[in-house]
Amino acid sequence: MEIRALLLAEAKLTASILAGAVAGEAMVRFKVTDALFRPIERLLSNCRINRHALSAMAVSVASPRVGAAMLASAHGEGQITREDAVFGTLCLAFPAYIKRWIATAPVAVGIAGSLGLIYSTVLIARSACRFLLCLALLIKRGSGGSAGNTTSYRSSGESQSRTMPSAGQGGLIMTTLRSLPMAWGFFGLTFFLMPRLESAALNLLHGTVSPSALTVITSALVHSSASLASADGALSAGLISPAGALLALLLGNCLGTFTRVLRQNMGYWVGIFPSEVLKPLAVWHMGTLLLFELLSIALAGLWWWSSP
Repeated sequence: MEIRALLLAEAKLTASILAGAVAGEAMVRFKVTDALFRPIERLLSNCRINRHALSAMAVSVASPRVGAAMLASAHGEGQITREDAVFGTLCLAFPAYIKRWIATAPVAVGIAGSLGLIYSTVLIARSACRFLLCLALLIKRGSGGSAGNTTSYRSSGESQSRTMPSAGQGGLIMTTLRSLPMAWGFFGLTFFLMPRLESAALNLLHGTVSPSALTVITSALVHSSASLASADGALSAGLISPAGALLALLLGNCLGTFTRVLRQNMGYWVGIFPSEVLKPLAVWHMGTLLLFELLSIALAGLWWWSSP
C-alpha cells in the first residue's frame, strides 16, 4: 500500500516539476518579464529588485512553483545571480500564502472561534515577517534592476556568487529531465523517513505535554482543521487553557514543517535548481522558517507560562 501511495505521489511530483519547468522556461524565453515591466523600468531600477524576481512573485499568487521555475530558467540563462534565485524563491511563499490565508482564516474562526482567529493571525504575521526579511536580503544581496536587461553573470573571474551555468546546457527543461532521478530519490527517502521521524518526535513529547495538547499536536500532522477542532474541543472541556491551546497548535505546525518542506518544496526544487542554488536555498529556507516558528512558539510559551 505504501509503494502504491509513493508511486502516485512521485507521479504527481513529476507532473508538477515538468509543468513548472515548461511554464517557467516559456516565460523567460519569450521575455514575458521584459514586456510586463518595460513601462515601469525606471521605477524598477530605483526599487533595486530584479524584474525576474518581481515577476515570479506576481506569478506565485497563482502558482509559486511556476514562479520558482521562472527563476530557475532565468538563472540557467545567466540573467540573474545565484542570490537572486535563492532569495527570490524565498519571497514566493508569502504572496501564495495570502491567497490561502484569505480562504483558511474564516474556516479557522468557524472551527475554533477566537482561538482560530489568534492562530491564523499569528501564522500570517509570521509569514509576513519572514517575507520582509527575505525581501531585504534580496535587495541587499541580489543584482537589483541591473540584471533585468540581457547582462549575463556567467563565470569569467567574477565572484562565485555571481557564477552562472552556461545557457548552452539545454535550458531548464533538459536540466529538469536530468535532475528527475535525484528528485525521485529524494522524495522517496522523505516519503518513508518523515513519518518515522514525526512518530519519534511525538514519543519524545509524550509525558512532557498534557494528553490534550499531544492530541492537538498529533492532529496537526494530519490537517490544520483537525488540530483546530481538537484544540477547540479541549478548550471547551476545560482541559487546556487558550494559551496552552495556541502553544500546542504552533508546536504541531512547526513539526509538520519538516514534512512540508522536505517532501514538497525541496522535492520540487531538486528537480529544477542546480546544486549551487539548491544548497544555500535549503539552508536559508529552513533557517528562516525555523527562526520565526521558534520565535512564535517562544511568545506563545511566554503567554502560557504567565497565564494563571
